[in-house]
Formats: sequence, structure tokens, C-alpha cells
Amino acid sequence: MFRENIISELKEKINNNPYDIENYKNLANYYVGSNDLSNALLVYKEILEIEPNDFQTLINIGSICFYRKMFLEAIEYYNKSIKVEPDNFAPYYNLGNVYAEVENFELALSNYQKALEINPEKADIYTAIGYLFQDIDNLDEALRYYKKALELDVLNGENYINIANIEQKRGNIEEAIINYQKATELNANDAKAFLCLANSYASNKDFKKAQKYYKKTLELDNQYYSAWVCSAIAYCDDNNSQEAISLLKQAIEINPDKPNAYIILANILVDEKRYEEAILIYKTVKQLLVNDPKICMFIANTYVMLSNYTQAVKYYKKAMKLAPKDNEIKLIYIEMARAYIDNKFKDKGR
Repeated sequence: MFRENIISELKEKINNNPYDIENYKNLANYYVGSNDLSNALLVYKEILEIEPNDFQTLINIGSICFYRKMFLEAIEYYNKSIKVEPDNFAPYYNLGNVYAEVENFELALSNYQKALEINPEKADIYTAIGYLFQDIDNLDEALRYYKKALELDVLNGENYINIANIEQKRGNIEEAIINYQKATELNANDAKAFLCLANSYASNKDFKKAQKYYKKTLELDNQYYSAWVCSAIAYCDDNNSQEAISLLKQAIEINPDKPNAYIILANILVDEKRYEEAILIYKTVKQLLVNDPKICMFIANTYVMLSNYTQAVKYYKKAMKLAPKDNEIKLIYIEMARAYIDNKFKDKGR
């Protein structure tokens, strides 16, 4: 009722003064705040009928289109805003984001660079270019831009995380840990930073510290699916399968539609020779990943452990249908078919 009253009041103001675009902007902004982007878009377009060169409205429409993955429309409105204010960095930065999203590196980079020419002190632009180079695995350039962004905004923990991610990828674990720690010091409520820090300690086989930071992550956000899964993997690597199983079951409760926890759990059960339980879980994953041949392979392999060659062949065959060009699956299927036939002959010979 409260929302309806506010919308009604704003619409009444528009009716009383249909050429005052501020009333339209207030209504459109309220729709955006309520996540009602369809109505926001309609109102913003009404503003353009009154004032077609309203810069912020053109930007806002472009941003809604970008959010809704209407990329051609987003480009159109950002380009219109450039004609209105050619010396404003924002449209170029936003165009860079659009082209980065559609993986057009050259146009993304050229627009980001144009934004930098206009506003060379804007840290976000350097960060965006860093992401762009990281996406094409040019880690040296990515690192250079992240460090420049950090020089301009030393309180932005995200850039410490970005730098740490590159160091982690390069195998510089200690350097990664230092940067993740800086991110957590800047924001003691950043669950992502604590998770990254925990993962670094886990990759360094320091499981005690890793679990300390996984625990901190989950204290900040106990619905953080990835934290439950990563903590479970660390326990598994530390030869504590029971704790890993418990955490994976918790992850599944939090998000039963994600396959990762199921697969890891089933793999652990296979290692523990709890084959029947593992098969049930793999089959649950198969319902989530209907066209994934690897799941069929997992099921087939587990049936082999149970010496159930009939079911094993059945699932190898399903895997082969899903990936007919996968020679490895073909070879395994042929070998299993032979084992199945040999087993049949042995049964007849008894």
C-alpha cells in the first residue's frame, strides 16, 4: 500500500505539471529503487519525449538496457549521450562495459581508454581495463592496471583481491595471502575476501589457518555456498572426509540446484567404497546436468566397482551418445562391452 501511495502521488504531480521532467525522474528513480525496471524504462522514455537530449536519462536508459542484456539498445543510448556531452567520461566507460560483456576486446579497450583520456584519475576505469586484460590471460597488463587503480583508491579492497588473484594464479601464494589480508583489513565484513584468503592457505596446505578463515567467512554469511564447498574440499585434502561430507550436505541444503557439492560428495563416497550411496547422488546430479556425459561416466565407473557390468555398460553407452566424438569414452565403452560379454560367457559356463 505504501508503494502504491508514493507512485500515485508522483503520477498526480506529473498530471498536474506534465512538462516538469523532475517529477518524471522522481517516478522513474522510484521504479528503479523498487527494481521495477520495465516501468522505469517507460517513464525515462517519456522524459525523452519532452527533453530528447537529457544526458542522465539517456545514460539511465542505456544502463537498464545493459542490465537486461539488451546490448544493442544500450549502445544506442550511450552513443546518444556522447552527442549531448562528448567530454563526459561516463558514456565511454559504460560502452566499454557493454563491449567487454559481449567479448569485443578492441572496442571495449578503446572506449575505456577514451574514458581515461577524459578522466585519468578515475580508479574504476583502470580496474575495468585490468579485468579486460585478465580475461585474455594477459596477467602482466592486468596487474599493471590493478596497481594503478590501487594508487588512486587505496581503500578499495577489491583491487587487493584482484592483485592477489593474479599472484595466486602465478603460484605466488605468499604474495596472494598478503594482498587478501589487506582486503580483509580494509573491510572486516567482506566475506569474499576471507574466502579467498582461506583458499590461499588451503592451497598452501596450511589447513588450520584455512579452516579459521572459512569459519570467519561463514560467520559473515552462513548461506555462502562456495564457502561450505571450499571448506569441505580443504577438509578432504586434509584427510578428514567425515567433516567434508557434513559440510557438503550443508551446501546442498543451502542450494540444492547446484551440482558441485553433489559431485564432490559422491566422489568422496566412492573413495570410501560407499558405492550405492554415491550412485544415488550421481543420479541426482544427472537430473541437474542432463546432457553432461561426465556424470554418466561417473555412474558407470561406480557400477564397475560394484561389478554390475550391465548397468555400467548402460551408462557408458549414454555417455557415448552425449559425446559421440569423445574417443576416450569410446575406448572405455568398448573395453567395458568386452568385459560385459566375457562375464556373460563365464556365467553360462558355470
